[in-house]
Amino acid sequence: MKKLNAYNSAIAELEALQKRIESLEKDEGLKKELEFKKKLEDLMAKYDVNLDDVLKMYGKEKTSPKQDKRRGSRPLKVYKNPKTGEVVETRGGNHKLLNEWKQKFGKEKVESWLVA
Repeated sequence: MKKLNAYNSAIAELEALQKRIESLEKDEGLKKELEFKKKLEDLMAKYDVNLDDVLKMYGKEKTSPKQDKRRGSRPLKVYKNPKTGEVVETRGGNHKLLNEWKQKFGKEKVESWLVA
C-alpha cells in the first residue's frame, strides 16, 4: 500500500505541475521573455560570442555568490594614546586594547585620539 500511496501522490504532483506549466505558457510576459532569450541566443551563436563575452563588453562580469561587492572594506582607523604613545590600527570597533581604552577613558575621549 505504501508504494500505491507514493504513486498516487506523485501522479497528483505531476498533474499540478502540468496545470502550472499550462498557465505559465499562457502568460504574455513569459512569452516575451522566451522570445527575447531565443533571439539573444541566436545572435550570440551567429557571432560566436558567449554570455561572459557580452558582459565583458559592457564592463560587467559575472560574480560568484561568494564575491559580494555590495560592501567594501572598512577604512583603516589609527588611534594614538597621548599618555602612553601606544598606537592601535583597526578596521572595526572590536579591538581589545581599543575597548580597554574606551572603558578606562570614555568613548568620546578615545575617539578624539583618532589620527587617521
